[in-house]
Amino acid sequence: MKTSITLAIALLLFPLLAAAQKPIYQSTDKAGPVFSDTPTPGATQVDLQPINVIQTPKVAPSSQLPQAPAAAYGQLLITSPANGDTFWVNSGNLQVQVYLQPPLNSTLGDTLRLRVNGNPLPRSFTSNTINVTQGDFNLAADADNIQQTVQVAVVDTAGKVLIESPSISLFLRRHIQYNWSRPPMMSA
Repeated sequence: MKTSITLAIALLLFPLLAAAQKPIYQSTDKAGPVFSDTPTPGATQVDLQPINVIQTPKVAPSSQLPQAPAAAYGQLLITSPANGDTFWVNSGNLQVQVYLQPPLNSTLGDTLRLRVNGNPLPRSFTSNTINVTQGDFNLAADADNIQQTVQVAVVDTAGKVLIESPSISLFLRRHIQYNWSRPPMMSA
């Protein structure tokens, strides 16, 4: 196995080594200097400095990788929308902004989970700005109620809640359009 890898590396490096052995020529035309590996009339050979090579020290293999400490989150707040805000939205899209201290440690797999009326949205988020689509919101929201409760939690890869924000209440109202051009029908 090692010999086949060594042979493959040698075959890949051979063209590079062969190209490094060719001289380089410089000539000048109306557009400026031209560099080539084939001599042209009036071209001069360019002497290149040797390539800088740095020897790196060998790293001793570690029997165990150090484990990153679990993030101890101290504060999680919903900064926008404010508690009691009313939204006039027909699209159903909602943007929630959160403040988390210390910042979310997504390298450990921690994510933000938004809950509407206690029901978690089907997907998690890794940004402090959570854009909730109408489809996601409708899966968790109570369509018959204009008041919705929103809460955010930091969840680890095992699904364990690490910290929760206080709940806020939102009021979602929808615009409706009446057709006033026709008078209402009166029955006799």
